[in-house]
Amino acid sequence: MALPPDQTDPTAPSSGRGQRARAAVGQAIGAFAPFAVLTALLVTLGLAHGSFLSLDNLGMLAGESSVILLFATAQTLVILLGGIDLSMAALAALASVLIALVLPAAGLSGVLGVLALTGLIGAFQGFVHARGQIPSVVVTLAGLGIWSGLALSIGHTTIPVDAGHPALAWLDGTSLGVPHAFAFAAAALIGLGLCMHWLPFGRHVRAIGANPRAALMSGIFVDRVKILAFALSGLFSGLAGMAMVARTSSGNPAIADSLLLPSIAAVLIGGTAMTGGTGGLARTLIGVLTVTVLRVGIAAVGIDPAYEPITYGVLVVVAASLTANRAGRGWRG
Repeated sequence: MALPPDQTDPTAPSSGRGQRARAAVGQAIGAFAPFAVLTALLVTLGLAHGSFLSLDNLGMLAGESSVILLFATAQTLVILLGGIDLSMAALAALASVLIALVLPAAGLSGVLGVLALTGLIGAFQGFVHARGQIPSVVVTLAGLGIWSGLALSIGHTTIPVDAGHPALAWLDGTSLGVPHAFAFAAAALIGLGLCMHWLPFGRHVRAIGANPRAALMSGIFVDRVKILAFALSGLFSGLAGMAMVARTSSGNPAIADSLLLPSIAAVLIGGTAMTGGTGGLARTLIGVLTVTVLRVGIAAVGIDPAYEPITYGVLVVVAASLTANRAGRGWRG
């Protein structure tokens, strides 16, 4: 029975307020949960091993997280668009091989040339994805095979480099207990985060991730934004390869094989939705630290390392399902 014009349903306002309150609580829990998980892990491992939270060990954890942080920073950008980049580890391995080969003769200019190449490769993958209307998971899965095969055909095996080469020596050291590699990766994340915050690019990425058709209708050049995002992903893959060469004093076709899944897990654990449009780089930093603590903690407590990828696989499924529920959209790939 319809209410008279001067009356309203008394349950409607309270219902609307209740839904808004539940949504606000859910968002607060989602924002706080990654930090709570990281804190719980640190406290648990600190109680189990008294030296785990020592300054030396925390510095080691920061150093361990540097490469994953570079991967996860760029992966966050791509996932915010509603896509994914499965080629990052293979491209980083190719970069490590190329850097190891050109470093003795070309030095820093050779390193910069390799970084430019990986950026162009990323842009090419973004172009194929955007203009060809091919899901990013397909394009970058093909890239994974192509770049890993190319790295293997060029490098074959480990290629040593001079440990103290000036072009890379600045990455292999510490200042005030902070590893230079971690400081560099954190600076890259902060720099990209500031660009995302202050420039239209960040708003465009989130708009495309939320609804690409609406973003296109609003005047956003969707293809250009996607190509730029994948170019940055390629560049960060090259930076990760450079950091690994500095750390190991070598290039290797398999140098980053075990880092792709942890980097994706870090993004999702940080709360970035696999469906796109929701999340951010600050959350990714927490996710990276959580994954790194897990990596080191599994070894510290004597658990079989074979369980490490199993753990990441479970975390990816759980985190992806939770973020997809919050976003309320299907993943586009």
